[in-house]
Amino acid sequence: MRPFTAAAAYRPATTPGHLGGDWYDALLVPDRACAAVIGDVVGHDLHAAAAMAQIRNMLRALLYDQRTSSSAVLAHLDRALAAITDLPVTTACLARMEPARRGAWRLCWSSAGHPPPLLLTPDHRARYLHADPDLPLGVDIAQPRNDHTHPVPPGATVIFFTDGLIEHPAHPIDTGLERLAMLAARGAALPLQDLVQGLADRHPSDGHDDMAILALRAPDETAGA
Repeated sequence: MRPFTAAAAYRPATTPGHLGGDWYDALLVPDRACAAVIGDVVGHDLHAAAAMAQIRNMLRALLYDQRTSSSAVLAHLDRALAAITDLPVTTACLARMEPARRGAWRLCWSSAGHPPPLLLTPDHRARYLHADPDLPLGVDIAQPRNDHTHPVPPGATVIFFTDGLIEHPAHPIDTGLERLAMLAARGAALPLQDLVQGLADRHPSDGHDDMAILALRAPDETAGA
């Protein structure tokens, strides 16, 4: 993954018999960018698990072949899956971390009904990159998909996650988001894998659903200079 740093964690649901439909992926693409995706297939059965594997593999192929925006890749994926398979409704966030000016980076992402990315800056501040999400995959291929951009300082971390990490029946979703941001800020000085493991271990959800976390850190070419 050089010059990027990535870490991930997955926790299965505590409910017996629930199969996971959450997945994540990160890969370098030919134009000096790093693509990251996280998604959640609706359902907890073999069909959801099989669909998850199909979606992940097809999306990886599209990322190599289609050197276009995240929204265009998700739209292509949605159309292709509608034509060749019985796709369950799926939320996903597809992002590219790519070079910007003077050693900085930018995140370009598209959301198919997925929770927002969490930006953790080098000064240990955590904030969500809120943007209006588009429809999940498998709902309506005719609806447009949109791209969003945000600057990412060198050394900053972007955290992607599925809703199983924050949902709790006793609390509104905003409470889970706030608690996750607080946990991330407190663990910001940890090595990236330790940070991700800490979020997975201390998550604010009730554990009824499986959960996935993917963290991607922007290179800092001035570090150690």
